Amino acid sequence: MYEKSDIEDMLKKYLKSKSQLEELESKIAKNKVLLKYNGKKFQESEAETIEGMALKSPAISDMPKSKTNKKNNPTENIALTYKDKLTYINKADKIKLMNENVIYNEKAEPLRDLVGKVDRMIKALNNEQKLIVQTYYMYEQKWNYVSRTYVDVYNEPKTINQLKNIRNVALEIMLDVINV
Repeated sequence: MYEKSDIEDMLKKYLKSKSQLEELESKIAKNKVLLKYNGKKFQESEAETIEGMALKSPAISDMPKSKTNKKNNPTENIALTYKDKLTYINKADKIKLMNENVIYNEKAEPLRDLVGKVDRMIKALNNEQKLIVQTYYMYEQKWNYVSRTYVDVYNEPKTINQLKNIRNVALEIMLDVINV
């Protein structure tokens, strides 16, 4: 059985938890894409491969000499080795990515639970109650701010006590929803 203080805590943590959940789900999706392309071969054209190897002509003074007094020519090396680099094989660390996904899912599960509960509780409220609860618990815990927001939306001033009464009714509705 949940109490009023439990619901207030959930509402205060909602935005942070939702953001963290979105970040974890983004990481999980990214890892799934990497796993999907693991072991795939990509064939590049000769022009793309050579361009990727960054051909440039160094000045003669920049050309290093080896101990055998042979000149090291990067352009020549590229010309001789580019055919080996035409095929790229995507090598993702499957085990690491799968373990990361398990960890991310473990972290995300309580966040999914909290976000889902708060979303279901808020669905049961009318617009006026939603505005007051969301403004007070998720954005700014000052009744003056809630009062100004209420006036901006509804063009009707209400006292802080009236707003608190609406909030209390909303919390009772939320308690009824979650304590089924």
